[in-house]
Amino acid sequence: MEFRNIRRLSSVSYKVWQPEIDLDHCRSLRSSSSVQVYIKLVAKVENVVLYRRSDGTISRISNNRLPDLHEEPSTTSSLFNMSMFKNYDYSCQELITLLKIVNIDKYFHEIVADEVVCCARRIGNWVSRVSNMGRKVLPIFGDIIVTRVYLHDERYWVARALRVSAMEFERRRRYGMVPARQSSLKVMLKRVRVGDEDCKESPETKRRCVRESTEREKESCTICLDDFAPGSDALRMPCTHIFHAACIVRWLKESHYCPVCRFKMPTD
Repeated sequence: MEFRNIRRLSSVSYKVWQPEIDLDHCRSLRSSSSVQVYIKLVAKVENVVLYRRSDGTISRISNNRLPDLHEEPSTTSSLFNMSMFKNYDYSCQELITLLKIVNIDKYFHEIVADEVVCCARRIGNWVSRVSNMGRKVLPIFGDIIVTRVYLHDERYWVARALRVSAMEFERRRRYGMVPARQSSLKVMLKRVRVGDEDCKESPETKRRCVRESTEREKESCTICLDDFAPGSDALRMPCTHIFHAACIVRWLKESHYCPVCRFKMPTD
């Protein structure tokens, strides 16, 4: 599947807490006798791919089919003096610099940094309590989950194909178009009935009539853009795209391409 020209939406969830572990045995990266804060951040990315069909229905595509979108968690950590967190703006900027290392969108940096700084300031207020008494390194862990939703919209590609087809139609109209072979229209175009729940073969006309799902009723002919009337006849090309009979016959008399997917009909 092609992932150009699709919308990407992102959201973030996070949890910041002080774990019950003793880090005083860890060697400080800074020569300081003051209480320090050890901050460790782990960022995970969850990619969700949605496919919106031309009738508006949306389905999710399994990530197993999209191995290129898999991303490993990223981790960063650092030691800071507790006194730094007395200055809110400065400590937020330091945390934003740290967050640039992990794989999260930059517009989430401020809200995550704010949560970490607020947690550190709360710990600073508790530093005289029994839980932190005598400890030189106070840990703060943060788990960050970024959800990225990719929306592949079939309607965009249909509109794009129609624009290309219209340009091709105009170019061939001016410089000589290649129509489809007349005999192929009778053989390759299949007559169908749109939205007919009780469709049966008619021995009088010997037309082949297929049952279409109710979703077909929401579709329209991409040549004239008019909706199909429930129970009306239409012609289906080998590529499965359906059009009004008059529209597609007129089109194929001028061009041997499907106006949606560029499927080629035989030519003389």
